[in-house]
Amino acid sequence: MGVIYQAHDPVIDRPVAIKLVHADLLDGEEKDEYVERFRREAQAAARCAHPNIVAIYDFAMHGGNPFLAMELVEGASLAVALRQHGRFAPDDAVAVMLQVLDALDSAHRIGVVHRDVKPANILLMAGNRVKITDFGIARFDTSELTQQGTMVGTPSYMSPEQCMGDPVDARSDLYSAGAVLFEMLAGARPFPGRTSTEVTYRLMNEQAPDLAVTVPGVSPGLAAAVRRALAKRPADRFTSAADMAAALRASPSQAALPQQPEPDATVVVRPAAHAISPVDAQQAETALAQHVGPIAKVLVRRALQRASSPASLWEMLAAEIEHGSDRAAFLRQRPPG
Repeated sequence: MGVIYQAHDPVIDRPVAIKLVHADLLDGEEKDEYVERFRREAQAAARCAHPNIVAIYDFAMHGGNPFLAMELVEGASLAVALRQHGRFAPDDAVAVMLQVLDALDSAHRIGVVHRDVKPANILLMAGNRVKITDFGIARFDTSELTQQGTMVGTPSYMSPEQCMGDPVDARSDLYSAGAVLFEMLAGARPFPGRTSTEVTYRLMNEQAPDLAVTVPGVSPGLAAAVRRALAKRPADRFTSAADMAAALRASPSQAALPQQPEPDATVVVRPAAHAISPVDAQQAETALAQHVGPIAKVLVRRALQRASSPASLWEMLAAEIEHGSDRAAFLRQRPPG
């Protein structure tokens, strides 16, 4: 239905993203409604001025097709990060979700419900910053565009009331945020299925697995917060994004893992000359981020648990890079020694 271009605004000399929708593929009333919905995206996002929300600069028409001029975000979506690298460490997952919840709280306070919170609409930037995008199906409290009985959203992350086509409020976004957090922690969606019908049935009738039981390192408090966000009834969820964020901050994200008994053997201490210093780790993370984006921090943290020297750390991280030419370029940045 559309395409996004990287562009340059010559008037104020800055790079922008242009989101163009080919509404001429639609006919009659359907086209008019789609153009109106697209205009609402600009209206909703422009009202949500927040550092964790992609900024909208302008809305206009070109050849009968609507377009948005938006902030150009350098980074990859959370969906890409999950697909390439699997689940996040609990601390990293919570750090991402706290920024998402801060952005949602800002939107909810002015009456905007996103309605499509999912990994593809969460962008990860350098410095572990997060941006939410695509308020294209957001519903204003005063809007009649999205009619009752119409299901809009992505089934794997939709709340039960949204699946039923019932009216939704901010608590629907909190359910979706809970589904995203579950996936970051578990590396899988809470209600998987081969078809949207199967996903919807499981979402409506089953309980998500207990993360404290199924995922090592997830604390009972964090698992309880996710479970509350995924409650079937809106009344059983958090009352606001701020409340959900407070619960995440109050619960330790990492559970104390069982300690392995010390073996009855001689312990060999790694020579200090081969120790991995914070400077070594930071150099490796900076170089890796050029090829995989903000997920580099997570990969470095994991590799540090197994690497025995700076050289082995770089080799482990190189294996995380998909293309051989990029791996070679990464290794060329390794400091000598």
